[in-house]
Amino acid sequence: MRTVLAADRDLTARARIVAAALDRFAAHGYDAATMRDIASHAGVSTALVTHHFGTKQALREECDARVAGFIAAKQDAAAPSDVLGEVLGTYGPYLARMLGEGGAASDALFGRLREVARASIDDGAASGWLRPSRDPDAQAVALVLLGVAPFLLLDRLAAWAGGDAEVALARLAVPLAELYSDGLVTDDRLLAATGLVTEEAR
Repeated sequence: MRTVLAADRDLTARARIVAAALDRFAAHGYDAATMRDIASHAGVSTALVTHHFGTKQALREECDARVAGFIAAKQDAAAPSDVLGEVLGTYGPYLARMLGEGGAASDALFGRLREVARASIDDGAASGWLRPSRDPDAQAVALVLLGVAPFLLLDRLAAWAGGDAEVALARLAVPLAELYSDGLVTDDRLLAATGLVTEEAR
């Protein structure tokens, strides 16, 4: 996971403000984050934040637009199977917090991520490297859920890994890759529990 809050001082003030907003919204949520805190984090005055964006809502919209632009750029440059991981690796904490906020903006973010995941599934199924689900749309939602979930518990994961969130995510990458590649159980009892496998078929 790379942070979107860049420390480079050659960034424009506007870019630093957006990076700080992404970080503060991720850390505290939209309602609790303040323009003053965002300004302090960006190393600028609150007046300059207001000058560039006017309101906190406009700043949130700029953050969402930044995510959407990143997704579009990755869709143009990367394989569909890589896009969701790139997006979550860059904006995971922000997305995890904002998806839980509710409202039209959160719905739009979720919709974009679901589209990205579905494109990955469709591409993988067509090329033969991914096993499609009986319900591909729900499969896409499941991929988004599993991708976002670690960021919802990032503080707990960091504590588990000795205080280092990066180490925690790296360790989780292994069992998650095993889960995706090899599966978790050795028989069809879980499918049977959903009613997708009948006793006769077993």
